[in-house]
Amino acid sequence: MKNKIGSFLAISGSTFSIVGTLVNNLWLSHTLAMWIWLASNPLLAIWAIGYWRKWWTDGIDALALVAMYMTFFITGAIGLFYGGL
Repeated sequence: MKNKIGSFLAISGSTFSIVGTLVNNLWLSHTLAMWIWLASNPLLAIWAIGYWRKWWTDGIDALALVAMYMTFFITGAIGLFYGGL
């Protein structure tokens, strides 16, 4: 049960964070992105605390964060080099 909670936190937090990143890097709307990140940051912080405390160790948690950071990298490059969409 704990692993499902950890997976839920990682996936939902990463999803909100990815949406915020798309809004920030591609639509160039930083204020809207900050509102979206306001929802993702507590979810990811709770996940990180649980991971650190070893409350959850299995599941697809890390994969969700890998997808999130790859999105940060790719859309950040697009935003920098092409000025968004």
